[in-house]
Amino acid sequence: MHHIGTFVVFDQSSGKELNKVLNCAQAPGASMPLGYLGSHQLTSLQFPACPLPETDEKVGYLAGVLSTPGITGYLLMAVIILLGWFSRPKGRRLSYRVFYAMHHLLVTAWVLLFVLLLVVHAANDWVGVGVPVVLLIAGLPMLSYAFTRAKRLYLSCLKIELVKVVRSESGQLLRLDVDLPRSYRHASVGMYAYIKVPKASYTEWHPFTIAGMEVVDGVQRITFIIMAAGIWTKKVHEIIKPEGEPGVLHIDGPYFAPAVTIQAHEIVVGIGGGVGVTPFLSFLSHIASASNFKRAHIFWTTRTASDYKIMSDLFSKLEERMQTRGGKLVLHLHTTPKGSIWKGDGIGSLFDLATRHIWQKRVDNFIRKDPTMIPTIARYPRMPLHAVVVNDILHSGNPVAIPVGRPDFQRELKAVGNQDTHADVGVYVCAAEPVKQSVEEACVACNMSTTTQKFHFNYERFS
Repeated sequence: MHHIGTFVVFDQSSGKELNKVLNCAQAPGASMPLGYLGSHQLTSLQFPACPLPETDEKVGYLAGVLSTPGITGYLLMAVIILLGWFSRPKGRRLSYRVFYAMHHLLVTAWVLLFVLLLVVHAANDWVGVGVPVVLLIAGLPMLSYAFTRAKRLYLSCLKIELVKVVRSESGQLLRLDVDLPRSYRHASVGMYAYIKVPKASYTEWHPFTIAGMEVVDGVQRITFIIMAAGIWTKKVHEIIKPEGEPGVLHIDGPYFAPAVTIQAHEIVVGIGGGVGVTPFLSFLSHIASASNFKRAHIFWTTRTASDYKIMSDLFSKLEERMQTRGGKLVLHLHTTPKGSIWKGDGIGSLFDLATRHIWQKRVDNFIRKDPTMIPTIARYPRMPLHAVVVNDILHSGNPVAIPVGRPDFQRELKAVGNQDTHADVGVYVCAAEPVKQSVEEACVACNMSTTTQKFHFNYERFS
């Protein structure tokens, strides 16, 4: 504002003319004192000194730029620009740790500069405004940030010990069960919490969905699933081990997650990649008993089939809860190794041939008994998938087919919709960008092919 207002006037006016309007050039008795310090106490910090020399020469635009308000304003603006630069979505995706560190460093620096330089910034007392305008703009965010920092400092004093630690056979997933102190709020529908592991980092808090919750002896026991994906999560995997000493966590939460609209649909499709499936498991376990809820389809893609075992009890609890209300849970568990197919050499080729043979016999059996029972994966137009059927994923012993390859979402969503053509389908995705785009295109295609139902696409970002 100074560049288009005050400094322009400096370039067009002389010191004699400016002294007639500048607040700092008036008699002390006529001057409106600043709300925090009187201008007469800051005269040594004024540049250019006020009152200005009584001459007929123009003060000049550069005098305003190099003035006390100009220089201090540039410093504050530089911090804001850096904060915006490191907060870009692209920057957060490339390096969350850099964003996190710079965010807190620059916000703290801005507050310190604001407190230290605000008095200097207003030392010239040109207009005599008692309350800095920035307080009206940034006052509430500053108080909110200060409250959050104070709260996190308090929560860092509450040590929460791990009750159970389980690592998947692939080593990529780590399951943590913790008991929340009674002072924490009730963990319910689709919530998440921030976790800090002191041995991994004293300052970093990372959000994770509560994958499961049960009350044990009057205490809330919640479950987190952490995948070794980034620097921080890999450190956590190295520090917290099933065979080691129980680790210590700090937890901030729980908080409501964005997937609350799931309960508005009779049919829900949750699509997750890696640990992206946990938000839907958590939420579906709570709404499974709703009277209008009919079916839940969970698509989970992972590189290693053994990862499914770490979620076995969560799948089983969800299935049991839905069956009590007449609902149905359908698991679509896809294993997607690099390349999605075996290279055709070594023991991998023997496994591939064996599974294809066994799966084909199962499909042939469906054809003889009831062709409508043929799984959708066997109907893919370009490349039908084969699967391994297992009975130990669900405690009920119901068979679950684990295909090798990526799902054809357009074909799968159409099959889901055809089971009840008059019920809308809520489709929720928490996965990588390519999966998100593929599912979104599939929803558009399904909506164009029918007028009796709608496929509502929702992209949930829990990172």
